[in-house]
Amino acid sequence: MDNGQSSARKTAAAPTEGASRLLVIVNPATRRSADAILSVLRRHCPGDVVLDVFVTPAPLTALELTRSHLSGADVVVAVGGDGTVGEVASALVGTGIPLAIIPAGSTNIIAQELGIPRHPGRAARLLFGSHRTRHIDVGRAGSRCFLHMAGAGLDSRMFALANPGLKRRFGWLAYIPAGGRALFQEPVRFTLEIDGETIVVIARLVLIANGGSVISPRLRLMSRLRTDDGWLDVLIFSATSALPMARTLARMVTRRLDRSPYVLHRPARIVRLGSDPPIPVQLDGDVATTTPVTFEILPAALRVIVPARGKASGDDARGNPRPPVR
Repeated sequence: MDNGQSSARKTAAAPTEGASRLLVIVNPATRRSADAILSVLRRHCPGDVVLDVFVTPAPLTALELTRSHLSGADVVVAVGGDGTVGEVASALVGTGIPLAIIPAGSTNIIAQELGIPRHPGRAARLLFGSHRTRHIDVGRAGSRCFLHMAGAGLDSRMFALANPGLKRRFGWLAYIPAGGRALFQEPVRFTLEIDGETIVVIARLVLIANGGSVISPRLRLMSRLRTDDGWLDVLIFSATSALPMARTLARMVTRRLDRSPYVLHRPARIVRLGSDPPIPVQLDGDVATTTPVTFEILPAALRVIVPARGKASGDDARGNPRPPVR
């Protein structure tokens, strides 16, 4: 595949009523073959839709590439992993233009949580066939948005240490050796301002969650974490030694993390996160910045194309006054 911007136009029924132009943003450094995925898209594309395909020239360039070519697009298609999807979504917030996802990364947890098929052919049939659009919340950190999870500590250090080649070859299993190395790094002194409340804690991990699962929808952090309730959820993991960390992991695997004495949960609208020393911050699996950083929630700010079956709770949600959990 061309490492620069490549454009492909094809006259192909609109994925949404009245649509005529699909802007397709492709990350070529995906686990799946980007060329094969584009062939699938072109094969399924109806006859009166134009595909404009652009390939990211380097890591963390999907946001600007989307913005540069957004004018006139009826739908924007993100081909890549969770980080690419989050970057493309950053350009769509507040525009009303729907986002479609063709999963091609190592975990694709955003697509999994939304019920979007992991197989490119089935995802393309969803896009060009029967579907609906769903409003979801978006988290924002500076100029970047995230749809599922942001974090600082163990996870961001693990993502920073992960080998890109192993990620493309083995998927999420590539994070295991990186996670082992991250475990040996020292805990961090975090300072958090959560809607006016200040918390200072020594911890290995702070998560700012918009979604509720990790790796797979079957592995949920807490059942009440949602992408459509108008809140971020701050999870502070205070276990720093081996036995408490093992107990925390066991509660997560058995879906009892909300009962752990080593996990503090706070719903939030705005979170200011600092640390001593400064450490990386990940947004949807990509290391995007370092502490200090401010997070905020943008309720129902993004439309996403999802399967048509049923009407899942939260469709067109606009947030609700959920009381803080103490």
